[in-house]
Amino acid sequence: MFKRIQHISFMVMLLFSILPAAAQVAMPDTVCIGTSRVYRVNDPSVPSTYTWMINGVTQPSVKNEISITWNNPGPYVLSVQEHALNGCDGDIVSGAIYVVPTPVAHAGPDLVVCYGNNVRLNGSGGAVYQWSPASYLSNPRIPNPVVTLPAPGTYQYILQVSNNGCISAAGDTVAVTMLPQVKVFAGNDTNIVINQPLQLNAVDVRNSGFINYSWSPGFGLNSASIKNPVATLSSGITYRVTARTADGCEATDDIRIQVFQEANIFVPTAFTPNKDGLNDVLHVIPVGMKELKAFTVFNRWGQVVFMTNDPSKGWNGQFNGQDQDSNVFVWSASGTDLNGKPFFRKGTVTLIR
Repeated sequence: MFKRIQHISFMVMLLFSILPAAAQVAMPDTVCIGTSRVYRVNDPSVPSTYTWMINGVTQPSVKNEISITWNNPGPYVLSVQEHALNGCDGDIVSGAIYVVPTPVAHAGPDLVVCYGNNVRLNGSGGAVYQWSPASYLSNPRIPNPVVTLPAPGTYQYILQVSNNGCISAAGDTVAVTMLPQVKVFAGNDTNIVINQPLQLNAVDVRNSGFINYSWSPGFGLNSASIKNPVATLSSGITYRVTARTADGCEATDDIRIQVFQEANIFVPTAFTPNKDGLNDVLHVIPVGMKELKAFTVFNRWGQVVFMTNDPSKGWNGQFNGQDQDSNVFVWSASGTDLNGKPFFRKGTVTLIR
């Protein structure tokens, strides 16, 4: 039978549908997996039936349109043939359909960063990226933005990706934890006698869990890689200790050591107890002493205004709870040196208001 059916032009006659499912105007068509399309040819008033095929497999519809939900990725060929009432069949017209898989977002492993440091996210899975929230990110639209956190804590970021217009069905989450600031204390500055062994001890101030210690320089130390080395010195030096946690977080602190030729007791010649935080307390400084037996301060009438045997304690310029006026006071200090020999010193100190 002679074929003259000219109703179908598949490239231009796939008309836009007003149904909820999406429609395609022309082939080839690219859709995301799970997408529904309504494909239509001719006008429904044309008295014809139609055969629709996907990859050569006949579909149920015999109307001028077909609704398809694409549930599997891959390339497909959609074909349609018109059958007129007079028994004439039109040509089979086909178009390509490309069903794109849903991209899967990968936000990367959870991250731990030391206080004050930056860290870079490592997303993958798509061609277009969107991190949320965008707070503290250098650029939320790239796979590997830099995170600059303002304070210790755990922050979560969700990654969505898209590829060929298809958006990931679910976002992936990564947690970024900034650890609290670590702190190490090398010890108070101190004074020793030449070749007097001095026990150093680094203190983990915030219980951060330091696993490694390093002292620099290593001169005079029995070990530069332990928490509590012993220093034996013939001259003054400043040591710096660096402590590290298992996460790689570091803290440093210094200790200054002065070395004297012989045992002695030092007391400043003046102090200013005006509560400005500078030179407010009078301290005795024993050098090379095994024991401080007494540090005593007298006023001009011979009254004891202060006494201690603890070098860490000092006089704040008060007597019986009253601030003392500017004046000269007498002090005496006694103790035992490292050889067990009694030691005594005395002098004067000026209180300045």
